[in-house]
Amino acid sequence: MDRRDFLTGAALGAVAVAMPAIVRAQAKPVRIGVIQPMSGGLAAYATEGQPVFEYMIRQVNEAGGIKSLGGAKIEAVLADDTSQPARTAAEARRLVTEGDVVMLTGSILSAQMLALTPVVDELKIPTLSIWAGGVKSPYMYSLGFPYDQGYAQSLASFIIAMKKDFGFKVDTAAMAYSNYEAGQQVNKFLKEKLAAAGIKVVGDVPLDTKAQDQTAAMVLIRSMKPDVVTGLVTPRDGILLHQARFNLAYNDSVFVGGTGGYSDSSLWKELGPDIGTKVLTRNLFGMTGFSAGAKLPSMQAIVKELEGANLKVPIGQAAIQAAQAVRVIQVVLEKAGATDPEALLKGLKAFEIPFGDPALYLARSKGLRFGEDRMLVDSSALMIQWTPEKAQEVVFPAEFAQVKPRPKS
Repeated sequence: MDRRDFLTGAALGAVAVAMPAIVRAQAKPVRIGVIQPMSGGLAAYATEGQPVFEYMIRQVNEAGGIKSLGGAKIEAVLADDTSQPARTAAEARRLVTEGDVVMLTGSILSAQMLALTPVVDELKIPTLSIWAGGVKSPYMYSLGFPYDQGYAQSLASFIIAMKKDFGFKVDTAAMAYSNYEAGQQVNKFLKEKLAAAGIKVVGDVPLDTKAQDQTAAMVLIRSMKPDVVTGLVTPRDGILLHQARFNLAYNDSVFVGGTGGYSDSSLWKELGPDIGTKVLTRNLFGMTGFSAGAKLPSMQAIVKELEGANLKVPIGQAAIQAAQAVRVIQVVLEKAGATDPEALLKGLKAFEIPFGDPALYLARSKGLRFGEDRMLVDSSALMIQWTPEKAQEVVFPAEFAQVKPRPKS
């Protein structure tokens, strides 16, 4: 072997020795399909949540990516389902069959979840819903509130506490809820829990999710004269309901509502400060998975971080749910150590973020982990009241509360 051949062979040998490090440095990105309602009636969830989701992905990647996958970066592949369940299913199929994604996520509310289930089952694609109140596929998990032990139990517990602990008159209730899958299911369980507590349900007021005005619904509520009006209400229906309440100057009942129709920061923008001050700060309590004032340091820290990131979106519940979803995906990928469906499902089953962990952004005293139903084991929620300064005060449960509920006025 002459000198030139020797040097060539030595160089090739050096490349071969260095190859594992190069491969690790160039680990294949993990492509995650993100199905969001970027347009349509559910767009509020995505327009607030998606910028935060993308920001948190960047944070994970800049911190070294997924260590168990050789530092692989997460690549989010976005699809707009236009708030249409059939489109959710179609986009999911496209992302998996053409987009080379190994996992699906996104807002995926209850109606979208139902439409998506057959596709998820067929393609055996691990899926994480940010909002669905239940899941039907063994391949799907959700960070949403379950209809029974999440929404219904949280609302019922607070209403019962209003009567027993806070001195409110709560003998009768009217059920006002957005008339779709989640609203209907929550209504069924909530009525049972209130009746078991001795609270008489005087009637149902299903809110037409396509209506442009909810005055008729508010007139019906007024005729029932309930002590409490309660149910799961979407942000859009909540805006229309509060507008009708303002126009009718109706304040005889206390309104206790689940999801964004009573607790989303968008209410102030859509209602305007004059209406907001008169209806949101009087005889109204909202259910939420997040409130900046909750006594949870990790929640307060992520709010401060996101506000400082200049994402140009309000940092509300949708933002925090999106941030939490990214941390869940990060932990799942780390535990999986691979991207095949079986490994990812094992990662979902083994997933946990304990109470006290800085990556816990939701106020759950038992931390985050999935149960046999593939929903979070601790599905409790916060109850808040609004101040004239457009801020929220947590009033329930006690371990996260800032103040007591404001008396009826």
